[in-house]
Amino acid sequence: MSTAPAIDEGNPSSLARLWQLLVSPAPGRLENSVRVVVLVLAAVAIEETFRLPEIAVSAYIVLFVSRAEAASSVMTALIGGISVVVALFAVIGVLTFGLSEPALRIPLIAGTTFVGMFLARTAGELGLPLFIAGFIVAYGLTLGDEVLAFALMPGSVSNTASFTLPELAFIPPEEALVRFVLWLALIVAIAVALVVVGNLLTGRDPAMLLRAALIARLRAAAGFCEGQPEADRQLETLTQEGTTGLLKLRHLAGLFHTSAQPAPATEIQRLMLLLLAVRRVGEDQERREWLMPVAQFCRQSAQALADGAPAWPPAPEIHLTGAAEPLGDRISFMLHAMREPPAPAHPAAKQPRRLLAPDAFTNPEYTRFALKVTLGVMFCYFVQNLTNWPGIHTCIITCFFVALGTVGETLHKATTRLSGCILGGTLGIGTILLLMPLMTDLGDPLLVVAPVTFLAAWIGFGSDRISYAGWQIALAFYLSTFQGFGPTLDMETARDRIVGLLLGDVVMFVIFTTIWPVSVANVVRTNLVKAVEHLAALFRTDEDEATHRAGFAQAIEQARAATVNEPFETLAALTADGPRPIDAGILTRVQALFVSVAVILDLRRQIPGSADIATYDAALAAWFQRAAAWIRDGSGAAEIMESLPEPPQSNEPLSIWHRFLYQDIRTILAQVGPRVRAARDAPTDELR
Repeated sequence: MSTAPAIDEGNPSSLARLWQLLVSPAPGRLENSVRVVVLVLAAVAIEETFRLPEIAVSAYIVLFVSRAEAASSVMTALIGGISVVVALFAVIGVLTFGLSEPALRIPLIAGTTFVGMFLARTAGELGLPLFIAGFIVAYGLTLGDEVLAFALMPGSVSNTASFTLPELAFIPPEEALVRFVLWLALIVAIAVALVVVGNLLTGRDPAMLLRAALIARLRAAAGFCEGQPEADRQLETLTQEGTTGLLKLRHLAGLFHTSAQPAPATEIQRLMLLLLAVRRVGEDQERREWLMPVAQFCRQSAQALADGAPAWPPAPEIHLTGAAEPLGDRISFMLHAMREPPAPAHPAAKQPRRLLAPDAFTNPEYTRFALKVTLGVMFCYFVQNLTNWPGIHTCIITCFFVALGTVGETLHKATTRLSGCILGGTLGIGTILLLMPLMTDLGDPLLVVAPVTFLAAWIGFGSDRISYAGWQIALAFYLSTFQGFGPTLDMETARDRIVGLLLGDVVMFVIFTTIWPVSVANVVRTNLVKAVEHLAALFRTDEDEATHRAGFAQAIEQARAATVNEPFETLAALTADGPRPIDAGILTRVQALFVSVAVILDLRRQIPGSADIATYDAALAAWFQRAAAWIRDGSGAAEIMESLPEPPQSNEPLSIWHRFLYQDIRTILAQVGPRVRAARDAPTDELR
């Protein structure tokens, strides 16, 4: 009875679901894939024409920084490009005193890796550029071994045909390294420039995507009000998505269109919550009569958005009866609010910006994560040098890019990376064997690169479950086929890259499953605790309502996102927490609690509650706090069912909606509460 509720992260996807993810023509998927193909071909043509080095890296950067819409692509390209160029010059500065001192470079590699990965987890918005800078500096320090190797093998120049030797073998190692880094900075700049120009000219406008998302929500709301089949499920699905993506699109649209009015994303979300709340009261026919004016307004507003009209239709006044009467006033208020642009937040109301997370130096998970990645990088670095096999340098890169917070996340990314690498390497070897002897001019490799790039981009712009495999298909193919200038018959690159990837994946698998393993269940539990604590705060009148509304939505979103990685958890991680009754369905039910909570909060501002209501809100806040403790570590499990306070039995609107919330909570506890767990775990004879 003292056990915390266990977590079930979900079931593996079927092959049919995987095939659906591969072929589903999601909005913008074809357009984005074609754009990436054109930009990659432009990068290859420029660098082959001017005989620039590292063509594969430049082509891959185009794919890596491309996003679903123009603003994110431009920002990612600029931030990533600047970070890479600055880090490359930092590599030159560090190697000026560490190139000839391996004993100094080794601790520098370890220290840079640790700091970079620690900052990547704790620096918030700056995490990505700091991660890129740390990776470039740490990996750049390993280049000194290859440069010195050329300087220590003078016999190779006289015993080998000059055209098979890299140009770096004929110049001093220090100058060779500087030249290589400067050329690398140039090809990064070319790729970034192509992505920026291409997306500014042909990229998908985030304002257009935001408008389409709002139109879909307005039409779903209209269908719900009209009683259309499946309209309830569609509205619930859109409501569960929350406003995080919409607010991000609104922010990006503001960067592209500074004079555009902000879209009422939050107001539409609250309208959908109110409509779902209306479903709790009245008969179907009665609700449709009540909500027909809302349906008409939503239809006309969606059409106004689609036509680009500057003004929306007049907002109707909604008059409901009985327990739904207060909802009518809130719906009317929300319809009027949707017609007016939301007021910008006052600068004083914004939270102070922090460089690091508040618990950066108190939460041991950040330090443990950085140490695990550093251990993997250094192990692969020593294996590469002890075996004198520089071609498997991708094992070091793999350690950086597959490391994530949990076992499931890390193995998911490692699996997609290895799968994409094998497919891309196979395509590259096939191209070398079958097509390379037939190539005579620049147009021939472009014809081969185009379909492979399209395949990689199509997968990359798909679901998060498979997107990383697309980028790895492209990278393995580019590294296999682009070796210097002109055709190549060398298949060792593809072989070495796959071996390096496999080594890196195995190393990270062993480290992340044996040293401080973090299960997906822990992530789900932590975020579920945060969500319940935010519910507790919302029932305390002295708390900031807007902050806790956003905090609840974010915590539930992160918990639901973590559940997709359960198929990649190891047996030890899966069984560490026992049975797993809290699954994605329960998270959805917890998220649905906010429908009643939102109505109660709106009614509390609109209708002064009695003393009994105030007392009940305080008791409910205390119960949610106890529930959070129970979910966290099982404390108070014996009392969690009986301690849920019963709402007042009056007929005032707040009491009615408190009873709805009480019923929803009881439904959840009936599935995951301690009594259910005790019955499930009891011997069969006792149950009889």
